[in-house]
Amino acid sequence: MSGQPTTLFQKSFEVRWDDVDVNGHLRNTRYLEYASTARMALLAAHGWTVRDLLKEGYTAVMLGEEAQYLAEVLPAEWVEVSCEFIAGSEDGSRFRFRHVISRADGSRAAVVHAMGAWLSLANRRIFSPPEPLRKALESLRTADYAPLGAER
Repeated sequence: MSGQPTTLFQKSFEVRWDDVDVNGHLRNTRYLEYASTARMALLAAHGWTVRDLLKEGYTAVMLGEEAQYLAEVLPAEWVEVSCEFIAGSEDGSRFRFRHVISRADGSRAAVVHAMGAWLSLANRRIFSPPEPLRKALESLRTADYAPLGAER
């Protein structure tokens, strides 16, 4: 069952001097950090702050991230980072997000794909999250959502 959020979740960032590399371009690790911050902001916007997750005894862990760099980003520019829930495992234990980092003119600067899982803090194992969190994530599925293993 696929759904599509009514609006695309985005978070804005101003590129600071300490965000750039020696060439004056947004450094590669910052793209991943912006994507991570956008994911956490998305969860918080749907009732799941970091504090809430920790109180319940679980957290998200990243299993892999891949970035495709398309255009340079310079200091003092603003970027928008979208956050799209594009795939998940049947039991909800694993998830995949797509983040598009766009410059102020709307052009794409990068695309980040992030694969993660839910971790129980009690036993340090990947697990299927509780029903309220699963329902929150299901409500965020994109039109191109696919079960993990079926996405392209």
